[in-house]
Amino acid sequence: MFRNSVLFGRGAMSVSALAVAVVLACPAQAQSDIGTIEGHVEGVAAGTVVTATDANTGQKLSGKTDAGGNYQIIGIRPSTWTVSVDGREPQQVQVLIGQTAVADFAPPASESAGKDIIVTGITRREVRTPTVSTNITPAQIENIPQNQRNFLSFAALAPGINVAPGGTAQIQAGATSASNTNVLIDGMSLKNPINHGGIFGQNFGIGNPFPQSAIQEYKIETQNFDASNGQVGSALVTAITKTGGNEFHGSFFLEVQPNSFITQPYFDKKNKVPKPEYNRKQFGGEFSGPIIKDKLFFYLAGEGTIENLPAATGTLINPPANLGSQINISHNKDFKQGLYFGKLTLLADDRNTFNIEAFIRRENNLSDIDANATSSHGRTILTHQDRYQFNWKYSGDNLLNQFNVAYDKSTQSTPSVGTGPEFIVSNFATNPDFSTYAQLGTNSFVQGDSTKSWTVKDDLTYRAGQHTIRAGGQFVSYDMARTVNDHFNGTYFFYNPGPGGNFDPATAVPYGARINIAPTPTLKGKDSQFGVYVQDEWRPDAHWTFNAGVRWDYETNPLNNDYVTPDKIANALRSYQGWKAAGINPEDYISNGHNRKTEWGMIQPRLGFSYDVKGDRDLVIFGGVGRYFDRSLFIEGVIESLTNSNFIATVPFCTGPTPPGGCVAWNNSYRDPSALRALATNLNSGATGGSVFLLNNKTPMPFSDQIDFGVRKRFGAIQASLTFSHIRSHNIFQFVRANYFENGWYSRYVTRDANGFVTGCTNGGNAWIQDNSPGSLKNADGSAVPTGICAAQNAQLPGFNGKLDIGQSNGSADYNAIYLTLEKPFTDKSVWGFQTSLTVQSARSNDAMELNGDEVFNATSQNAFGWNYVNGVPKWKFITTGSYRAPFGFILSGTLDLESGPSFGHITFDNPPDGACCQGNFGGVYYPKPFIGYKRLDLRIAKKFELPPGSGQEVTVDFEVFNAFNWLNRTYSTWGAGSGNPAPLIENGQVGNDGRQFQAGIKYKF
Repeated sequence: MFRNSVLFGRGAMSVSALAVAVVLACPAQAQSDIGTIEGHVEGVAAGTVVTATDANTGQKLSGKTDAGGNYQIIGIRPSTWTVSVDGREPQQVQVLIGQTAVADFAPPASESAGKDIIVTGITRREVRTPTVSTNITPAQIENIPQNQRNFLSFAALAPGINVAPGGTAQIQAGATSASNTNVLIDGMSLKNPINHGGIFGQNFGIGNPFPQSAIQEYKIETQNFDASNGQVGSALVTAITKTGGNEFHGSFFLEVQPNSFITQPYFDKKNKVPKPEYNRKQFGGEFSGPIIKDKLFFYLAGEGTIENLPAATGTLINPPANLGSQINISHNKDFKQGLYFGKLTLLADDRNTFNIEAFIRRENNLSDIDANATSSHGRTILTHQDRYQFNWKYSGDNLLNQFNVAYDKSTQSTPSVGTGPEFIVSNFATNPDFSTYAQLGTNSFVQGDSTKSWTVKDDLTYRAGQHTIRAGGQFVSYDMARTVNDHFNGTYFFYNPGPGGNFDPATAVPYGARINIAPTPTLKGKDSQFGVYVQDEWRPDAHWTFNAGVRWDYETNPLNNDYVTPDKIANALRSYQGWKAAGINPEDYISNGHNRKTEWGMIQPRLGFSYDVKGDRDLVIFGGVGRYFDRSLFIEGVIESLTNSNFIATVPFCTGPTPPGGCVAWNNSYRDPSALRALATNLNSGATGGSVFLLNNKTPMPFSDQIDFGVRKRFGAIQASLTFSHIRSHNIFQFVRANYFENGWYSRYVTRDANGFVTGCTNGGNAWIQDNSPGSLKNADGSAVPTGICAAQNAQLPGFNGKLDIGQSNGSADYNAIYLTLEKPFTDKSVWGFQTSLTVQSARSNDAMELNGDEVFNATSQNAFGWNYVNGVPKWKFITTGSYRAPFGFILSGTLDLESGPSFGHITFDNPPDGACCQGNFGGVYYPKPFIGYKRLDLRIAKKFELPPGSGQEVTVDFEVFNAFNWLNRTYSTWGAGSGNPAPLIENGQVGNDGRQFQAGIKYKF
């Protein structure tokens, strides 16, 4: 008879201590980047020492048995450990990140006659927790086919996670944007405090945030994660880096994709576009070993990438002939990156461990080209990061403390490819609506973010009998800056010559232009963040585990609270008739530098439980509920202050069949931006400014409430899990349109008689794209229209000429999903392993915009279109990956990804009101027609050679194929698949860098 013995201590805490722990605690089984070894030693006295020794560094940690023979050793770094106790045979276990390894010890053979045999040396995922998590093992990182060497791409294996294909590898979870995620490496966050994307560099860069060679392993938590980690409302990735040991080890790799290995994008080939010289080289290495044996170790890693690969394919519909040849092609991304990491580890003694780390990232890529733009309109994205970190870990009897200090300097900028003006071809051939159909010339918007930060973090874990109590806190000091150059070189707007025509900006005459006549490029700000937590995990017996606790966060200046609204804007708002008629109080949006208070109420209670039916980790029922605050992005305050201090003036020219009133006769000298700026300055000498953006003085922080309930069951070596997940997200922020006519309308339909005289007007509604709200209404002869005929007039803020936007936090999202996972982790000791997840989800939101957007440019409120599916999130997703150690040293692995395809919005151009372009619901109105909207199969075969035999030196040769069947995965955008009435539900665009590619690699390891 075989049995697993998993027993727990029966020690007790005082009633008062327990009460404090339950009220002031939060779910966790251990610190999130470490593991635990526990088990039962048969037939020993209480206080017997059990010792665990790290096979890599030789570090020793120990625990003591209780009266029942049970022990637990906390603070175990993921590695292979040897567990020993006097008089028993040692056991070897592999501890994965955040997991528990079980090592039970039977009595000596002479004492065990007639007794049950104890199964020993078990390594299992910790299943008695409400946390929904997925582990990525070192062997998976090493062997699963992967096209980018971005360790974040493996997060797609977790249920509920979407990883953007073909580019930035942004992680999106639930029904909210990637900005609600967080990534920790060695306990410290890579969160971007300024811009979107969640992780620094992932908002529009395509590079890797860290050298994959240096990542030992990581886990993805999609719900009810550890309270020690704040500022995350959807998914958390926790990774650890490798550490040097008592033996010298190293590896060097080269992965190549020559032009013949890279399939030309489908539509380029279909349109007979010549294939460019695609190519890619990825290379790097690592080296580690002892400086002082058993005491001081080093680890070094570096990776580089040089590539020229397909980016997004242009999707312009019915373009002029010459524009189609420039836009509807695959725009290359020329990319170079260098990543460097170093680490020193000192084992001062068996209790104290010190780490010093340094990380440098240098990245340059050209890929920021829109699907309706020429290559000249792109931007070069420069991403630089320097991080230095100190870590001290103290391991005592039933006690663990981790102290971290880090300094980070990060910059990301987007200089334009060239210099000169921007040229915009509008949607229509005769209507001067300043809309954008095609983009040529130089990109008019150049931005840059810079962050310097100091982080201090401490986490304490204490085990007391049945309770594991954890408490800690974090302090971050930020110096942030954002630079924006908007329309400084001028933007010229032209009529669309149509699909039968040609367009040349050097000879075509524009109908209008915009240029910044008062640029203020940079805003700086300081911010401090505080977070504290305390939590308790209580295991009263072998069946029940209870978690309860709370976290509190506070931030001093998330949105540039010292901003003072300029008097010219404040006075104009107070006299603005449109807001009075619409019932908007201007004082809610006028800041005096003191009336924007920070939020003190970010209290996050969380509860969780699990019930191990038989007490053997075989069948476990679990559930949890909690609140999770994220943070506002600094860019929201930047948009307000920089927009209000800049003045982008519009100049209409007297060209075309219906020149607007007040237009200027065209002169070729105006092609020079300096001449255009002088003209615009003179025309606006009496004007106060251009567009105005305003934050609400009581802008709340975003947060989510999460509930999960599920069951886990083990089938031999396979762990299965079925989970129901519910997440309700609140306070989603965006700027919305707030230009209102004097009678409170946002848009108007105007009726005229045969002579062009206005006979009346009707309300056009609040859901239109209307970048330039009309002013006073004129008859055909130029006379003013009395308000008695049409009261909807003068939508512009007095003295200003542009958009008037206000911040709104009325966005909500509702997420319901079923997760089914099956997994047998593939490790260095495994012959085979696999990981499968099926996500069936409903992600809905009342915010009818694409994820990561700053502005609701299609309406006056976030919920103008009601509840829709979330743009970009699929209905369902199935992904499975497996690896097998075949005979003769071959390793076979593959990944199959099947999805419904992303939802997308609907835009129509039917009967727009006066001054409006179109009506666009950018929520998830439609899904792709086919049941499977995205499919991809990646395969890898590798062969190891020991050269020479018995030397311990290995050469691995591998060959990979990505999208093996060259399946066409189309893009689905609102402006493409969702454009028109009825919408085509299809577009001739291909996901960037998603065609079939081969790759050959070689790796030397010693």
